[in-house]
Amino acid sequence: MLTKEEMLQMLRRNVVPAFGCTEPVCVALAAADAAKAAGGTVESVRVLVSGNIYKNGMAVGIPNFDKIGIPYAAALGAYLANPEESLELLKDITPEVAAQAAALAESGRVEVDINKNQQGVYVKCEVKTSAGTGESEIVQSHANIVSTKVDGRTVFEKAAGTKAADPLLEKLRAMKIAEIRALVDSASEEELAFVLDGIDMNESAAQYSMTKPGVGVGIAATMKSPEKSAFLGEALLGRIMRRVAAATEGRLDGCPYAVMSSAGSGSKGIAVIIPVAEAAKELGSSREMTAKAVAFAHLLNEYINSYVGKLSAICACSMAASPAAAAAITWLLGGSDEQIGWAIRNMAGNITGIICDGGKVGCALKLATAAAGGLMSAMLAANSAVIRVTDGIAAESPEDCIRNMGRVSNPGMVETDHEILRIMLEKQDAARA
Repeated sequence: MLTKEEMLQMLRRNVVPAFGCTEPVCVALAAADAAKAAGGTVESVRVLVSGNIYKNGMAVGIPNFDKIGIPYAAALGAYLANPEESLELLKDITPEVAAQAAALAESGRVEVDINKNQQGVYVKCEVKTSAGTGESEIVQSHANIVSTKVDGRTVFEKAAGTKAADPLLEKLRAMKIAEIRALVDSASEEELAFVLDGIDMNESAAQYSMTKPGVGVGIAATMKSPEKSAFLGEALLGRIMRRVAAATEGRLDGCPYAVMSSAGSGSKGIAVIIPVAEAAKELGSSREMTAKAVAFAHLLNEYINSYVGKLSAICACSMAASPAAAAAITWLLGGSDEQIGWAIRNMAGNITGIICDGGKVGCALKLATAAAGGLMSAMLAANSAVIRVTDGIAAESPEDCIRNMGRVSNPGMVETDHEILRIMLEKQDAARA
C-alpha cells in the first residue's frame, strides 16, 4: 500500500505538462537523447517503435510545425537534442530546426520500422552524426529513457529491476479503490495544491480552440457557436463536452499550448481534469475538495491504465481517464465509497470497447462522448442507480470491473489492435501511391 509521501511522489512524477501528443513527443525525445549523446551534425535517423506508438503518431499534429508523422517527429528531436526538456522538448522548435527536420525526413534519411514483438510504449532511436552514433531506448512510459549508448558503448542505463517494474505502481495496484480515496483524503490542501495547476492549463487549451478560427475540423467551433450550442446547452453536461472536445481537438491539431498530462498522456489529462474541475465549479466545492478530487482521478487513471494498457486497441482516454473522472465526480457529489465503485461499474457497462485508431483531431469526439458518459454514470451512482452485476462484464467490486475491462483489452482485443494498424497502414500506402 502506498504511503502518503509515495502517493505525492507518484502524482508529481505522473502529472506533468506535455507539449504536443505524447507519442510523437516520445519519438522526438528518444531522438533528442541519442543525438545529444553522439554530438556532431545529424546525418541520419533510424527509429524502431511498437505498433501502438506508430499508430498513435501517424496522423497527429505537431506544435510549431506544419507536417505530421513519426519521421518528422524523429528528425525534430534529433536537431533539437534537448532531452532535458522531457515531454516539453517541442517547445524549442525554431523555424531553422523545422526546416532542417523537414529536409532530413523528406530526403529519405529518416527510417521508421515497427517492432512487432513490442507492445505499448516502446521506442528505440539511432542517430548517426558526424561525431558518431547515438542510441536511446524508451519503454513503459513516454519519458522513461532506460538506455543511452554512443558507438555501442553504454553511457546510461537503468538498473534491470527498474526497466519494466514500477514499485509505486505495483503498490497502487494492490490497493482497493476505497483505500486510494482515503489516502488522498488524508493529504492536506497544501500538499495537493500542485494538481490544481492543470485546471488553468487545460482550460487555456480549451479556450484556444473555442476562440481561434480554423482549428482542427471545426468540432470546437461548431459546439461553441451560438446557433449550435443550444443543442448542448450551458448546463454542466454541455460545458464538459464542449471543453473536453475543444482542448483535445486543439492539442491533436498542434495547438501551441502545453496541457497537464495524466499517466503519460495529455489527452488523458484533459479527460481527467476538465470534467472534475467543471463539476467542482458547478457544485461550489472548496479548493481543498477540488484538489482532492482531481488527485484521486489522476491516481485512479493510473490504476485503470495499468490494467487496460496505456496504448492498446482500446481508447484508454475513454476506458481509464473517463471512469476515473466519473469516480471523482461521484465523490464530489457526496457519494460513498460504494457509490464511487458503482460509478466505475456504470462506466464498465457503458463505454467499454471504444477502439483506439491512433491520435488525431477526431479523438475530440470520443473524449467528449466518454466525458458525457462519465458525468451520467456519476449522477446515477450518487443516486444509487447502478447496472446489475449480471450485466455483461460488470462485477460486484470496482476492482473486478476494472480487471474485466483490462481483459477485454488484453488478451481480448490484441488481434483487433493488429487489424486496426493494418487498415491504417493500407490507407497510408494508398495515399503515397
